[in-house]
Amino acid sequence: MGLGLSVLFAVLSAVASGLAVWNADSRTARSEAGRLHRITGTTTGAAERAPDAWTGGATEAVARAVWQYPAATRHAGLVEVPPRTPAGRPVAIWVDDAGGTARGPRSEAEGAFAAITVGGTVAALIALTAAAVVHLRLRTVEAHSLSVWEGDWKRVEPGWSGRLPTESGADDD
Repeated sequence: MGLGLSVLFAVLSAVASGLAVWNADSRTARSEAGRLHRITGTTTGAAERAPDAWTGGATEAVARAVWQYPAATRHAGLVEVPPRTPAGRPVAIWVDDAGGTARGPRSEAEGAFAAITVGGTVAALIALTAAAVVHLRLRTVEAHSLSVWEGDWKRVEPGWSGRLPTESGADDD
């Protein structure tokens, strides 16, 4: 019964923690979306492989680009672009309110992954803790049962085997 309740508690805790992460992530994404802007810039150089960049099986590339944000402010810098993007090509760029490059807002998939990961971790930790408690309890019960059995066997074995009981502390001289 206790293990069943622990599993139920683990599931409920996983759902609650997953929803909490999802809600927090959604609020953060909405906040970021309010201060991030997707604009179009123009590459001034060809794409080069980003140093040590590897994400999801696709190699990231960077290129020099220029853009304007806010309207009268011109910016230049390195931006992420698709591999093999030539110079002079328009590219989508995420910028902050000041016009500096920024990572785009987190996708719903990233938020869902984080929520599922946290929920699964919480469920696993609670379930493992409950299993450890049950295991320790069963070891204690088994140790007690073996101790009682040993005492009973010491009492029964001499009559069963036909041997005389040995008295502890008796002097055989």
